[in-house]
Amino acid sequence: MASVAHAARASRSLRKSQMHFALIVFVPIMVLFLIIRIVPIIQMLIISPTNESLRRPVSRFTGLENFRRMWSDPTFVDALVNSLKFVAVALPAEIILGLFFAILMNRTLRFESLYQTLYFIPYILPMVPSAIVWKWIYAPGVYGLANLALDRVGVGQVGWLTNTQLALFLIMGVHIWKHLGFFIIVFLVGLKAIPPELREAAELDGASPFRTVWNIDLPLMKPIVLFGSTMAAIWAWSSFTEVYVMTQGSDISTGTDLKVLVTKIYEEGFQYGGVGYASAISLILLVISMALVGTLFLLFRERS
Repeated sequence: MASVAHAARASRSLRKSQMHFALIVFVPIMVLFLIIRIVPIIQMLIISPTNESLRRPVSRFTGLENFRRMWSDPTFVDALVNSLKFVAVALPAEIILGLFFAILMNRTLRFESLYQTLYFIPYILPMVPSAIVWKWIYAPGVYGLANLALDRVGVGQVGWLTNTQLALFLIMGVHIWKHLGFFIIVFLVGLKAIPPELREAAELDGASPFRTVWNIDLPLMKPIVLFGSTMAAIWAWSSFTEVYVMTQGSDISTGTDLKVLVTKIYEEGFQYGGVGYASAISLILLVISMALVGTLFLLFRERS
């Protein structure tokens, strides 16, 4: 009996220590999450129906005026369209290319670790210096490597970042280059978790490599592809740094009048001081983000 009572006390003591450890570890994290994530969202919801401004000491409730203003604001419409284009290009490109390279590396491949490292390096590089390097590559005249290469082969120089639509797709390319390594590694981990016996059985049944990937790998990878698609959609939809850095003027490059939703929010809130209008645009950004994620979950849901 004494040993049983001692074991019970030891068990309760262990549970208490585990609870204390959990509180010490998770409470600060949850408080930080509330301060950084939840409180700004609540503030955005409160401010969005007002005309609050950094240049005005008093604000008033304006109802839906900010939201009506958006659709008569051509720069907002352009920013919305550019953000939608960003998602429409970056999301499928990152998922398809990520799966393609992950499947290649999952086969017998020499120096696999080296390839993984090379693909992952762009992801761990900070976005600002990466965008600056790419901006230098696409700089006008012979200052940029891209135009220098065209000049050497006798082709006319191109205003890579001065054409708004061309600049948008070049920035998308930088975004995809930056994040592709993340998706390759995530998908490669998922592929390696698939039991090799399933592929061996398919090969014995005469399935081609393509049929093996289509009928075995991809169906079993659906949850991981959903995760990757969600991350790709959120990152593309909320892209800011690469757009802002590559469209700002510098000593060797003129600026580009290119906006996406997050740069529009930054411009309205921090440059013009229109916090209420910027919050209303942020609310639209949040709602469409949730709609994108919800659509992805519907597309990838298990069908009976």
